Amino acid sequence: MNDEKGMRVLTSLVALGIFVVAGLAAFYQSILALPLAIIGLIFVPFILMQNKEKYAHLAENLEKIAFIITFLIICITFICLYKPI
Repeated sequence: MNDEKGMRVLTSLVALGIFVVAGLAAFYQSILALPLAIIGLIFVPFILMQNKEKYAHLAENLEKIAFIITFLIICITFICLYKPI
């Protein structure tokens, strides 16, 4: 159990790092990286609160939704990339 708690803290630090790096990229390079920074900031509290049953179930549902959205975006990207001219 203690090992799982440490892994949760490390995972939340990774999400916080994503927020910082994407925020810097949005500030210095392009505003297109801003959504990634916002998503990283949203996931930090969710990862830290996963020791409770309610939040763990919510995180699993969010993971399924994120997978479906990512799959749809990849499909749309391939359709747009390989459409006949």
